[in-house]
Order: sequence, then C-alpha cells, then structure tokens
Amino acid sequence: MQPVVDPAGWSPEDLGDLASWSYQITERDTAELADAVSSFRRRRMTVERVSLDRFHLAGFASVLADVKRELTEGRGMVMLRNFPVGRFDREAIAIAYLGIGSYLGTTMSQNAHGHILGHVKDLGGDYSDANTRGYMTRAEMLFHADGSDYVGLLCLHGPKRGGESRVASSVTVYNRVLSRRPDLARVLCEDFYRSRSGEVNAGEKPWFTQPIFSFTEGYFSATGAGAAIDKAQKLPGVPPFTPAQKEAIALYRETVEECSVDIPFESGDVQFLNNFVMLHTRREYEDWREEHRKRHLLRLWLSDPEGRPIPKDQRDGRSGRGVRLKGVDLVAPLDVVAV
Repeated sequence: MQPVVDPAGWSPEDLGDLASWSYQITERDTAELADAVSSFRRRRMTVERVSLDRFHLAGFASVLADVKRELTEGRGMVMLRNFPVGRFDREAIAIAYLGIGSYLGTTMSQNAHGHILGHVKDLGGDYSDANTRGYMTRAEMLFHADGSDYVGLLCLHGPKRGGESRVASSVTVYNRVLSRRPDLARVLCEDFYRSRSGEVNAGEKPWFTQPIFSFTEGYFSATGAGAAIDKAQKLPGVPPFTPAQKEAIALYRETVEECSVDIPFESGDVQFLNNFVMLHTRREYEDWREEHRKRHLLRLWLSDPEGRPIPKDQRDGRSGRGVRLKGVDLVAPLDVVAV
C-alpha cells in the first residue's frame, strides 16, 4: 500500500524511440550463433536438448548478460533485432533461439503437450472459449502476463496488417491505481480465480487462485488480470466476482490502456519480457492467405528462480514449473502441431 520505486516502473513517454533501447544483432553475433548451432548439431541431439553447457557463445554472451540484467534490474523489457531468420533453416532457428534463451533461464513447458518451443499462430480458435488460449487466435487479447519469469517472442513472419506488440509496466499500473483508489489496489492484492484452460492432470481443479499484485521480500510482482480470470467465471466451483472485484478489474484495465505502448514487431525481432513487472498483448491482425506467409512467432517460457522474488505458491506452481502434465515429455516442435 505504498508507491513502488522500481526501474521497471516506466511510462510510455519515458520509453523513447525503439532504436534507443533495442539491440541490433551484428554480423559477428550471427557468426557466433551459426558456430554454436553447428557445434550442437554435431552432437546429434534433439532440439529440446539445447542447454547452456551445449551452446557456447563468446562476445554475444556478454550482450545476453546485459539482456538479463535489463530484465531483472532494469526496465524489464528488451528487444533484439535482426535475428537471422532468413539465413538459418527452421531447425537452426530453433537451436539458436533456445540457445539464446539458455543464457537467461531454463525452458518450461508452455502447454499440455510439453512444448518448450511454442508457436503463436492463428489456428482459428475462439478467444472467448474457456479452454482456448489467446495465442491460437488472431484476436486482440486482454493485457496479461505469462506463467514464467521471462517470455521470449521471436517474429518469423508478420501479418498482412495489424498485430503490433503492446506492452505496459505493471509497476506503473499499480502506482496509478494506488494513487487513485487505494481501496481497489488492496482488492487487487487479494486472490482471484484463474482458469487453467483445461490443462490439468486428472483430479486437479480446472482453476487456481492468485493475486493480481503481490509483495515478497520487499519486491513487487504482478500477474495481470487477463482473460484467465474472466474465463474462470464460467467454471464450476468459482464464485462470481464481488462488486469490489468488478470495480477493481475495470479500473485496472482502464489504467493499463493509458500506461501501454504499441511497438512494431517485424521479422527478426525478438522481444523478452519479465512477466512479473511487464504486461503484454497484441493488436488484432489480418493475416495473409498463403500459409507460408501467415503471422508466426516462436515463444519461450523461461524460469529463473534466482530472479525476482515471487510468492512461494507461485514459484512452486505454474509460474515456476510451467504446464506439466503427468506422462508428458518435453518437446520442441519445429512447426505448429495439430492437436
């Protein structure tokens, strides 16, 4: 119930031009990535076996150390540009991307199928459906945070129109809500029911509870109030929102919009966010008709237990271990898998 002072508490007017806070991957960096990919391939291992000790980088490793510092101690957001999507084949892209991620954290399963390499692509899903996650649609989603320390999004192909990345600081959102309605800020620090999108083991509840805003060891963290809390309202055993919760969610979402910034997202761009201080979504988009041109992002969920302190039940739960179902192995599919 006090204003949060944190480098991740930026506002749109503070952010400045993308060129001022992004990093352009150089020819030397690309050569290092290519060498590391070749070295890994010589091991004849499957893609999901990429790890820090199997993906050696030299100078580019220091850049990634700066990326991690920016995620943990800075604005909580980094953009790498000029990833060589046009020069690597799909397997090499996956290996290089997972290799970059290994310098930031440990890969996590992102869905019920154990995918550590996610594919964000319109599969014709219905965003309003309780068991459909937004990445399977082309709809504009509500601002949210993913269930991991860091999320990475690599743009392979952009859409025909729209689809801009939208980002906001949850630190700034909290501070503004607190200044306007401290009573509703307190409500947002209490538990909300969230849908598990049908990704559960036998006997598990289809929902879990978690606050929007939390404080642990003096550190602020947030999870966002995305579609998961709305979809949970359709699940058995979940009580309806209280009047105070409805008012708090409305103020929260209104505040996020004023704190947000739209960022162009083009082929070769890689966006990394700290989920516990950043919120993200995208604009609705119109896609290309040709399958090979359709909007396609590769996603990483990365765990970093040494990163920002978060509540123990979150660290021990989905935010710390990802979507893990019994009997499901971790895999890294190179393209969208029909399931």
